[in-house]
Amino acid sequence: MKGLILKDIYSIRIRQKTYVLLFLFLCVFGYVMKSPGYVGVMCIVVFLTTMLSLFNSDQYYHWDTYAASFPLGKKMIVQARYMLVIIMTLAIALFSIVISGVTAALLGMSVADQVLSTVSGCMAIPIFTGIVIPVIYKLGVEKGRIVFMMLFMIPFLALTLLKDLIQGTAVEKLLVNLQQNPNGQVIIAGILLAVSILVLAVSYMISIRIYSNKEF
Repeated sequence: MKGLILKDIYSIRIRQKTYVLLFLFLCVFGYVMKSPGYVGVMCIVVFLTTMLSLFNSDQYYHWDTYAASFPLGKKMIVQARYMLVIIMTLAIALFSIVISGVTAALLGMSVADQVLSTVSGCMAIPIFTGIVIPVIYKLGVEKGRIVFMMLFMIPFLALTLLKDLIQGTAVEKLLVNLQQNPNGQVIIAGILLAVSILVLAVSYMISIRIYSNKEF
């Protein structure tokens, strides 16, 4: 499995200069816009785009056909991809926490609030990838790219609609209090963590079943 994970990491490293320049730009932009959380959000977008690129490369070079000749088994190939998601999520979360915390300190904002907000945002990585990966295994990269775009549009539209529905109600006051209260932010982060673990676990089982039934 280590070799499979390294294969993906080496593929990502090919574009490492581009990612470094992008992240530096995001850090400066987040400071100028006085929005430390902006870096974390864009890191999520970059990661999901990277995952799509990995699947696209596998498809272009017929990696799955080649890997079928290995004595590894299809289950391990899927396991390696999900392990990469976990590793990269932790790495991006750490990077985002440091950057958002430093930016918040420079701007005189609450570091703890920004760190908690960043942690909550990073939980979107396993949730989104957990939805996209089974779609890619079942329908291909192009359909996965469509789902990827929908994952950003649907929550935005849903939140906009929900905001209008709960405006001026007790639910709105409760949510505002949760966001402004450190304990409430911890609760939100904990709920998102639990949801992300559940989504990733269910996604993994679905992907195993789909990939095991594929012929290459």
